[in-house]
Amino acid sequence: MGLTATVIPAVGGEIVSAVAEALAMKPDVLIVWGGDGSVACALSASGASGPPVLALPGGTMNLVHKRLHGEITDWKEILRLALESPAEPFAAGCVNEHLFFVAAMMGQVTTLAESREAARHGQIIKAAELAVQSGAMNIERRLRLEAVHADGNQKLDAVAAAVVIGDGVVPKLEVAAIDPRSTFDWVTIAVDALMHGWREAESIDMDETRTVTITDIEGLEFPATIDGETVTMPSGTTIRLKRHAANVLRARPG
Repeated sequence: MGLTATVIPAVGGEIVSAVAEALAMKPDVLIVWGGDGSVACALSASGASGPPVLALPGGTMNLVHKRLHGEITDWKEILRLALESPAEPFAAGCVNEHLFFVAAMMGQVTTLAESREAARHGQIIKAAELAVQSGAMNIERRLRLEAVHADGNQKLDAVAAAVVIGDGVVPKLEVAAIDPRSTFDWVTIAVDALMHGWREAESIDMDETRTVTITDIEGLEFPATIDGETVTMPSGTTIRLKRHAANVLRARPG
């Protein structure tokens, strides 16, 4: 394409210093070839005032890449198409100044990570066993979600919740309240979500907002995952939409 690039190899935690080194060069474009964690690091570091970030899929899940480039997976095609496209703002969720670019999951269901991996490898019985052992099926722990709207706040009670960054002309937070009626119902939802995704599962109420607060009914901390990273959130955690979190280049289908 007649362009040149400085390549900085990085493994694991080296990505932080590699991104800082790259940004210090004041590049026209910051290209990151790696997984979701590496891309999130670059997007957060570059920010709204930095150079556009071009993400090339080099990880396991590549969820940020799918949000950016859709179903295009060939890195050469992504590179060619993206470099021919103008830069545009990229939205993120913000939790206590921590940015996430795909989704945050809250509640005991987030302990299904090992179960999900077993299901991905076709080990359905093992997946169910791991789900039970992890305590993910506990429906006694409950969360309250309060989504902010101009005409009044919407409150939803649930066992678990998901907050996903929704793209479109106007970015938004898509809030899903997961509220099974029984342990059996919870198992059905969990298996359905493991196999087909939580959007297709039943007993889920949806809402759209720019700000949502998640409270544990008993005021306790609760488990969560932010873009796949396991964390613990305090009761009363607020998630806000940051409409312009970074600048990106996207691959556009012909």
